[in-house]
Amino acid sequence: MEFKILILGFLKFITKILILMSNSNNNNKRGILLPPAVGYSLKVLCNLCRNNNISLRYFPRLFAITIINIINLPFRSYERFVINPRFKSKAIEECPVFIIGHWRSGTTHLHNLLSQDPQMGYTTTFQSVFPDTLFNKTGRFLFEGFTRLLIPGKRKGDNVSMDTTYPQEEEFTLGYRVPVSFYYFWMFPNSIINFYNSYVRLNGLADSELELWKRSYKLLIKKALKNTNGKRFLSKNPPNTARIQVLLDMFHDAKFIHIHRNPVEVFLSTQNFYKKMMPHLQLQTITQEEIDQHILEIYKKLMNDFFKQKKLIPSGNLIEVSYEDLEENPESILENIYKKLELQGYEAARPIFGKYLKQTESYKKNKHYISKELLHKVLNEWDFAMKKLNYSVPENIEILDR
Repeated sequence: MEFKILILGFLKFITKILILMSNSNNNNKRGILLPPAVGYSLKVLCNLCRNNNISLRYFPRLFAITIINIINLPFRSYERFVINPRFKSKAIEECPVFIIGHWRSGTTHLHNLLSQDPQMGYTTTFQSVFPDTLFNKTGRFLFEGFTRLLIPGKRKGDNVSMDTTYPQEEEFTLGYRVPVSFYYFWMFPNSIINFYNSYVRLNGLADSELELWKRSYKLLIKKALKNTNGKRFLSKNPPNTARIQVLLDMFHDAKFIHIHRNPVEVFLSTQNFYKKMMPHLQLQTITQEEIDQHILEIYKKLMNDFFKQKKLIPSGNLIEVSYEDLEENPESILENIYKKLELQGYEAARPIFGKYLKQTESYKKNKHYISKELLHKVLNEWDFAMKKLNYSVPENIEILDR
């Protein structure tokens, strides 16, 4: 125990230094200051740095990532070679439920809500950052404490509550050992289109690479189920919106919940989220105009890929809901999800859902503004989705003349 306290004290000391080095303009005492690459394999981290340009101003952040990564190395090596093999013989008995949809469409809210059902297992925030320090008791004690020092109580960009034990999407985790994750773009935003084509569509991957990715995904699910004592894995991972064919190859009876939201609100919410999050994660310089263009392009790609692939989902295994309906009638939507997907346990979970909904009643969304010029551009680029999802310009958005 004295050894653990000594190392944790050392990590706290390093954290104070890293906060100063990583983001000198940060006025918050707590915040997401380092990318999840702190838990990646050194091979993946080195390959990313070698294949992507790093802006000089972010070298201190890269140094900080590397220091933490090296400190974590013996702990994740032990779990990888000693603990992970124990999961190979374990079966995933219940097919997963995949929450899909573009970012800022309500996927987080729905994930947090459905994860209240005790039968659901999920990736936690800690697993998403340190996936191979999950069942190493000493490593977990040290690095879960370290993670709590870094993450804020509220997520930057939308004020959603955060904790190491709360549900988190698994895309961060998927790239820790197999070099396939769309979320590399948080560090290297200039490569976002290439990352989408390669790591969301999984184009250009050799058969061996794709099989390794699938095995890593299944290992992630098995570890998440054990970590959260769940029976069925509940996924929330927007990149999976365009991976339906691959996911069905892995899980033939997988269930899908597609949640959508007014595209204009999606754009503004995504724009705001990037503004708040990107400065804490990026290793490259990028302009706001470039970010806006990337948002427009990625939405088109993701939604078109979804519309093409959703017909592959067996009848009865897909339900589509709107964020607006979920906000207005959450209990009715939840009941319909369980009924349509033939999921057991709704009646047992209903009072738990009700309690959670009451706790989140005070949550306030950000107010959005948009210029006429930008609104015209969004409507022009995303007209196909506005029509297909039956949306018009929302009345609650203030349109500015400039």
